Amino acid sequence: MKKSFALMFSLVVLITSCKESTTEQAPNKTSSNYFPNSNGNNYFYSISVSDSSGVQSGTKKTYYDGDTTLLETPYQIEVDSFNINGIQSVNKSFFRKSDTGVFNYVDIDSNAFNSIIPDSIRGAISFDQEYRLLYQPFELYQTWPVYKVSVNYLSFQFDILTIDAKVLSKSTIDLTINNSAITKEVFIIRFTTKLTTDINQPPTTYEAKGWIAEGIGFIRWEGSSEIINFVSGRNVYLPGTYVIEELYSYKSL
Repeated sequence: MKKSFALMFSLVVLITSCKESTTEQAPNKTSSNYFPNSNGNNYFYSISVSDSSGVQSGTKKTYYDGDTTLLETPYQIEVDSFNINGIQSVNKSFFRKSDTGVFNYVDIDSNAFNSIIPDSIRGAISFDQEYRLLYQPFELYQTWPVYKVSVNYLSFQFDILTIDAKVLSKSTIDLTINNSAITKEVFIIRFTTKLTTDINQPPTTYEAKGWIAEGIGFIRWEGSSEIINFVSGRNVYLPGTYVIEELYSYKSL
């Protein structure tokens, strides 16, 4: 049984979530738009992926491509095309935007990790269909729960996974985008994961940061691949790598 728990803990990081509360008081509406989501928007990022063996580089193109309905909930389709060291891949994810934030859909059935969770433990975990990527409107030092996984198994009840976000700072930075030098005000958001693989040991902590600018969206991601894979709704980067994604061009409709 101990092996089953260890296996499940090490693989569950991408497959459970925190929903939008139906009783949550909606924040005051704001005209600021930190997540433009018009269909046809295109974003181009340079990529750096590093570990002890070296550094790989590449590019990513993100665009929004229409709408769909999943579990009776409308979502927008995001398509990410990667080229890393000449290896190309395409990934689709699904999100929805509301007055309170941005929420990403989690497809439990097709998730590769789901099939190898031991049947003896599967019934002890409940899977939500969404996690909260962003809380809106942004405020300095604001925090919110992104994701939480709890297990009730025999006499055990505890959190094995928590992901939380905090707005660390607000600053003005110089950027080169679309071959032009611009100055933008950005929020820096830290995402922190705590994963418990052994209840007798302290949790393993992963961190990543996202830089987000009004009228553009995320202009930079940097940190642990485990978190960047999770918050972007894809499983592209290998575990244990350090990832930097930096926007160099975009087209917003």
